Amino acid sequence: MQRLIINADDFGYSKEVNLGILEAHRFGTVTSTTIMTNEDAFEHAIEIYPKSLGIGVHLNLTWDKSLITNKPFFKYNKHLAVLGLINKTKAEKEFRSQIEKLLERGIRPDHLDTHHHIHAFLPLKHIVLDLAKEYHIYKVRWPKEKLTSLNWKQALINYKLGKCPLTTTDHFFGIKNTNSPSIENFTSYLNFTGSAEICCHPGKISSTPQDKLKDYRHLELDILTNKKFLNEIKQRKIQLINFQEL
Repeated sequence: MQRLIINADDFGYSKEVNLGILEAHRFGTVTSTTIMTNEDAFEHAIEIYPKSLGIGVHLNLTWDKSLITNKPFFKYNKHLAVLGLINKTKAEKEFRSQIEKLLERGIRPDHLDTHHHIHAFLPLKHIVLDLAKEYHIYKVRWPKEKLTSLNWKQALINYKLGKCPLTTTDHFFGIKNTNSPSIENFTSYLNFTGSAEICCHPGKISSTPQDKLKDYRHLELDILTNKKFLNEIKQRKIQLINFQEL
């Protein structure tokens, strides 16, 4: 049987994103989300969060501000992460704080992933895996997406990730088409065996100028609330699950 997790990233980033994720969940497609506990709309996300929605932590060193210092992250953290030059001690402390902020609200995450998929790179990969074990989460996103065309960023992620030592899905989709969402692309993700995760970024039309995905979130929401897409999942008898059920 095919089992599918449709995970909406960036819960907590803005009210528009929060409401878009909730709408897609209520429609019946989005089964899981990952929350950014360092973002301004975190409290709003917690207020509207339904227990029927699986939830993980979207560990973040590259967007907005640190929970530890309350100052913006260094703008080149993503580059440092890829090069393996990120400060290990500071990264571990920040990630731990982000996990514990959700736990303090009485919500236990069912998986971990990272913004910009930076846990593909050492030492962050080991930090995330160790924290997943320490907090008894044991499930992580492993964003190794099959290449159908030349994409050096995805090729690098795939190469660095290697084999996942914790529980994850058999397949992963969604990175390559983040800036070109279409129902055709989303439908193509349904051609898998075993289990899979579709990473998505739905949201209402945003007035947040710094949101790099503001031109695409509402397009993904339209797809995820399209009966044609949901019916395709049902016709293929794909079981929609979250990470807790994996």
